[in-house]
Amino acid sequence: MKNLLFLLLISTIFSCTQKNKTFQNSEISIIPEPTNLILEDESFLFTSTTQISIEEDNQLMAATYLNDLFKQAAGFNFTVKKSNSAASITFKKVENLAPEAYILKISSSKIVISANDAAGYFYGIQTLRQLLPAEIESKQPMDVEWLVPCVTIQDSPRFSWRGMHMDFSRHFFSLENVKTFLDYMAMYKMNTYHMHLTDDQGWRIEIKKYPLLTQKGAWRIESSHDKECKELAKTNPSFTIDEQHYHEINGQKMYGGFFTQNQIKEIISYASDRNIEVIPEIDMPGHFKAAIDNYPYLSCTGKAGWGNHFSIPACLGKETSYQFAKDILSEVAALFPSKYIHIGGDEVNIDSWKKCPNCQRAIQKNKLKNEHELQSFFNKDIEQFLHSKGKKLIGWDEIVDGGLSRDATVMWWRNWAPKARYIAANNGSNMIICPDFEYYFDFTNEATPIDKVYNYEPVPEDFTKEQEAHVLGVQANLWSERIPNFKRLQYQTFPRILALSETAWSSKSNKNYDDFQQKLLNHYQRLDFLDIQYYIPTVEGLADKIAFLDEAKITLTTPLSGMDIYYTLDGTQPTKNSLKYTAPLTISKNTTIKTIAYRGNNASEVKTAVIEKQTYKEPLKIEPKIGSIQQWVALNKFNVVEEVKLPTQPIWKTTQKIDLTGYETKDHVSMVFKGYFKAEEDGLYQFSTKSDDGSLLYLHNKLVVNNGGNHAAILKDGMIALKKGWHPISIYFHEASGGNELTVWYKSPTQAQKKLEGSVIAY
Repeated sequence: MKNLLFLLLISTIFSCTQKNKTFQNSEISIIPEPTNLILEDESFLFTSTTQISIEEDNQLMAATYLNDLFKQAAGFNFTVKKSNSAASITFKKVENLAPEAYILKISSSKIVISANDAAGYFYGIQTLRQLLPAEIESKQPMDVEWLVPCVTIQDSPRFSWRGMHMDFSRHFFSLENVKTFLDYMAMYKMNTYHMHLTDDQGWRIEIKKYPLLTQKGAWRIESSHDKECKELAKTNPSFTIDEQHYHEINGQKMYGGFFTQNQIKEIISYASDRNIEVIPEIDMPGHFKAAIDNYPYLSCTGKAGWGNHFSIPACLGKETSYQFAKDILSEVAALFPSKYIHIGGDEVNIDSWKKCPNCQRAIQKNKLKNEHELQSFFNKDIEQFLHSKGKKLIGWDEIVDGGLSRDATVMWWRNWAPKARYIAANNGSNMIICPDFEYYFDFTNEATPIDKVYNYEPVPEDFTKEQEAHVLGVQANLWSERIPNFKRLQYQTFPRILALSETAWSSKSNKNYDDFQQKLLNHYQRLDFLDIQYYIPTVEGLADKIAFLDEAKITLTTPLSGMDIYYTLDGTQPTKNSLKYTAPLTISKNTTIKTIAYRGNNASEVKTAVIEKQTYKEPLKIEPKIGSIQQWVALNKFNVVEEVKLPTQPIWKTTQKIDLTGYETKDHVSMVFKGYFKAEEDGLYQFSTKSDDGSLLYLHNKLVVNNGGNHAAILKDGMIALKKGWHPISIYFHEASGGNELTVWYKSPTQAQKKLEGSVIAY
């Protein structure tokens, strides 16, 4: 009996002194990176008896959020009380902490979250959430040891505006989709949700004074965007249009939907509980076709329609247009508690104003110089109206054209209009940075990869401190022309939102892309539990066009661990039922290989390569002028690179570089480069083009690189077998609008990739 008591005593002493797990730095993956983190020994264990103490009501939201996570993932229901001395998790108010800042102190027996506002407490919980096992994101109870490392974290955001945008006009998303997206934003400390609620393709918010806006303006027959998605869905089901947004109206199948004002209130409340401000956008005076279709008196001609590129705008020579806009904004201002209302103002087709006698009289009456100043006159009038409602105006950066009031806030999106940032800052106007090339998440991951998002610095290097103070923050935009369902929206958003969040929150000195990549690997499991369809990189090892002389050796790799590769050789789309890649492939005849990689249920895009047996192209017996190539340029002649044709008597000039020098800010530019390429040895040569928009590269009149169509900057490549010597080469290029990028490379059989310039080009 004495021995039994002794053993029980020893066991009790051991259990009381046993330490919880000690974590390593590599096990901590907090995104965005905190300002300061000190890792200590031991860890804290959550159990079903854990209790939470709060001091005041604005801490309750964060405490409840933590409790809800554990209810779902662990089946725990923590006790939350004010001034609970037994609690191991306490919230503490610290007066001198900045807005949204927090201190998280975790010891083996206690967790203290300190802040000075509700947002700070909430973000402390989001950091604690990411310290927990990934299973905390589970929708059902998991048998997990709920340990977090002992740390001291002091943290605060770099920018006050950390935004995400969704376009509801081109394709609509449900109330539940919106709530889920807000949850995603909350986890990564994003705090501003920009709802693009109206555009040419659909009106998505109830306006009681003008019921036709949603009775008719919210519904449409099949659009060009729908047709494009249906075509893409034939080979990629992720482009399937969400059937819940089709309705039978007057015997016709119509696509659309809208939010009632009560639903908007529900969204605002849900966002507020996550410290997210909802910003409405009512696009005007352009992108207004959904309104003009149903209230045609708003246009200059009494009809809705399209110009060369954009829809016919509201007439700014009619008082009815101003009143209509103010009536709408009155209801919007009353509905949204946000201090900002976005009025768009981008891509306005001013041609109708040039022909409209009412608009011309308005220009003369108000002593304006041109149609740009007419739009600015409208913007300022609307801005004064919004001030009367206690609101501030935001517009896309086109609102700087024609004059900008100091109080207006600019969303800078046009990379090709960099001066707009300086005009805004020098004018004393605030701005949000959301550049087209880096922060438009509707672009493919190929065009805008995650490293491009992460490494972009939103504040211009030459900004003074005074100018920098006008940069409120950053935002990524999700235009929905090719995003027809919520799973596709997830795919376009993740994991790029994680990169954006670190730029938005973390200081420049705390950012490190290599460290971020390592953290990202740990976050994929978290995204799996959240059932997020995220992007994974495509299979590596394939050029778009592969040439061989005797046989081709194809070695495939995946950029992420835990990915399986499947492929086909008959032109069909690969799936998990296709051939599984286990070893390098040997190809000895012309074929097309298509590959796909899976990480769990997440699939990469299909990568296609045309594999072609070739014989050598013989060189020309010429002695050209080395170091330059001929260039022909045309403006506003073609719509896409495939249409570009040389005139019967082209006017050539010589250039030393194959790029857009001299035409960087021009739209609708077409170019042809023509000359010779020097193969310095016999063998297979790979050529690559990166272009925005399309480019086609030919050698010996053979298409080697097909980078055609209108698209954001993407890289395409191809191969050709060349004998040593000079070979005829031509590159066709077309830039539709924006973008303005063209770079060409080559890779010889024995040397690394180089730009196509210098001694290997001639004419």
